[in-house]
Formats: sequence, structure tokens, C-alpha cells
Amino acid sequence: MDILNRIIGALGGVSMLKFLIRRLLSAIPVLFTVIFLTFMLMRAMPAGPFDFNGTKTTPPVVKAAMEARFGLDKPLLLNLPNDGVAPDNGIITRNLYASAPTPLCDLLRQGMSLKEATPSEPVYTYDGWALVRLVEEYRESNIEYADPSTNNTPKPTRCMEKSTVLYSDLTRSQFFQYFNNVLRLDFGLSMGRNTRYDPVSELISQRLPVSAQLGLLSGLLGFAIGIPLGVIAALYRNSWIDQLTNLFIVFFASIPTLALAPVLIILFNVQWKILPEPSPLYWKSGNLLDWNYLGRAILPLTTLALGVAAGICRLTRASVLQVLRDDYVRTARAKGLRERAVIFVHALKNGLIPVVTVMGPALAGLLTGTLILERIFGIPGLGSSFIDSITNRDYNMLIGVTILYSFFLIIGNILVDVTYTWLDPRIRFD
Repeated sequence: MDILNRIIGALGGVSMLKFLIRRLLSAIPVLFTVIFLTFMLMRAMPAGPFDFNGTKTTPPVVKAAMEARFGLDKPLLLNLPNDGVAPDNGIITRNLYASAPTPLCDLLRQGMSLKEATPSEPVYTYDGWALVRLVEEYRESNIEYADPSTNNTPKPTRCMEKSTVLYSDLTRSQFFQYFNNVLRLDFGLSMGRNTRYDPVSELISQRLPVSAQLGLLSGLLGFAIGIPLGVIAALYRNSWIDQLTNLFIVFFASIPTLALAPVLIILFNVQWKILPEPSPLYWKSGNLLDWNYLGRAILPLTTLALGVAAGICRLTRASVLQVLRDDYVRTARAKGLRERAVIFVHALKNGLIPVVTVMGPALAGLLTGTLILERIFGIPGLGSSFIDSITNRDYNMLIGVTILYSFFLIIGNILVDVTYTWLDPRIRFD
């Protein structure tokens, strides 16, 4: 009991524990909605993962086999008539169209014998919702004979090959089978040309540490630069320090990563040759003491950190300026407190609330990788894989990365709400 009380106390008390449970439970329908919408939007994109093989169009037979291998021949949500999935009642039917372009009944009506009309190598398969009778069962009910004794060759006057059966089963659809696998942390196999048949969970586990380390380091560096600059600019408002800070904010908040990263590569890699050229071979080591890794990480870290620092600096400056005008700050100064105590104890904690609000989504984006930056610097992270999966229509990889980003975003927002209680004691989750 004492251990349980200590755990509850470490989490912030009973009210905080109830809040965390409520937020985690409310995240379940959010994740389900994200998975459903992402799944349907991916299927709505033009073309598919097996429509093209390089620059050539995939043959229809090969495309159908690949779609069947990955379960794309099944309906998205429901089994409806003519959806291509037959009921699982144990009846095996012969695909009469596998070897002959003309249906069996038409061949029999033309006077062809049953032996001649039947494919020599029949393929046993489901023929959608239309159940095709076995050729060997023609005597039962499907074929009536005008003169069965003529050369032992049946001459059909009526031939029924198909019958429609209304059938629906949610568990046989693409979405619910995929969702069932996601519950077991199985994101399926990759459909990309270069990563086909590789488990998506393994690809994510290999690439996530690269993006996460780069994102955490750049995020910490950006916050370490942006928050102090914002506070200094607010304290020295309208001075030359404030003007230089505003210039820094405007410049790095306006220039996109797509433009800044190539300029840095041209200067430091091509012209001055200070840093080693970008290469995807050294990123998996993650050793900051290794120059092969650190030298290639400096430019992407700087590019990301400067963009983050500009936004955080602008937000911190505006928030601290507003807090410095509040009554409790003037009261603290009137009581004779030191200016340092007034700024860092009273003003800065409340001024950081807007900064903490954007911290959760920003870190979620940095952890899962930045799309353009990883492509420019040749970083084998999740961002680069996400772009490749869009190009290759790799459905499973797209949904897997989206689920991971949504999870980080939910956890980041929960941590932001918890941080509010430390910054402002007036905030309670009772």
C-alpha cells in the first residue's frame, strides 16, 4: 500500500492520476479515427502499389497475384455483392475462365463435348459471389439434356452457371484485418519496390532512432537558443539588442528549410570544405564522438535548430512582455525583490506557458523526422521513408508512420498539460 501511495504521489496525486487515465482512454477513439481516415485516404489515391514496375506497366496477371498476396483483392469495409470475395462455407468452385475465354455453357451449346470444353488443368478457386458449379456435378441440376444418349455427349437446353448470395463479414475486409494486426503491433509488410516484403515494424525500428536523435538534439538546441534570446529581448525592449533579436527572428522564421539547407551545403561542404559531404552510411552509429557522424550532423542540426529557435524566441518575447505588465510582477518589485528573482521566479514561469503549448507538437514532428531535410542531407530516417512510401504507394508504411506520429502527438500534448500544473499552481485537473 505504501508503494502504491508513493507511485500516486510521484504522479501528482489522485486527481492527476485520474486525469492521465481519462486522457489515455480518450486517446483510443482518436487513434482509431486516425487509422480509419488514413487507411481510406491512402486507398483513394490514384494508382496503386503494383500498377507499375519501374517505368513499365505491371501485367494484369502479376498485379492480381501481388494484390492477392497483400490482401488488396478483398473489400475495404464490407463484403457486398460482386465485391470479389465468396462466402467461406467450404465449397470449392472451379474457375471456368482460367483457361478458356468462353464460358462452359456457351461451349456446350455450340456442340462441343464436355471433355473438350473442360480445361485440361482446371484451377480451383473462388469466383466472387457467383458460385460456379463443378463440371462433374452437371447431372444434378445445372444442365438439362435434350438427348443424353446421343454419342454420350450432353446437349444443354438450359445452363445456369451462377447464383448470387448475399453475404457480409466485417472480419474479411481489408480495414478490419489491418486494424486487428495493429492491435498486435503488426503493421504488415512493406509494398515499396526496394523494401517489399520487409516488415514495416522493423523498418520503423531501424529508422526511428536516426530521426529521434536528430530531432531531440535539434529541439533542445532550438529551445536553448530561443528562450534566453526571447527573455533578453523582452527585458531590453526597443534597444539594439531587441532589434538584432527581431532581425534574427524574421530572417530564420521566413527562410524555408528547402532554401537554407542547400546554401549551407554549398558553403560548408563544397566551397570551404570544412565539413564532410552528406552520406547515408554513417547515420546509424549515432556516436557524437565520431567525427564521421558528428561532422554530418552539424548542418542538419543547425538548420532545424535555427528554425525552432526563431519561433520560440518570438513567442517567448511576446509572452514575457505581457507578463511583465501584470500586477503581481509590479507587486513583487514593490516588495523589494531582486530583479533576477522577479524575472526568473515570477515572470518567466507564467511566460513559458505559451511556449510549452507548442512544445508537444513540435517535438512530435522532430521525433518522426522532417520530410524535406532528410532528403536533402541523405539521412535514412522516417521522413525520407515517408516520402518514398508516398511515391511507391506503400500503404502499410504510410499508415505505420502516421500512427507513430499520432501517438507521439498525443503523448506530447498530455505532457504539455501536466507541465501546466508545474508552471502555474492555479491550474488543477480536479
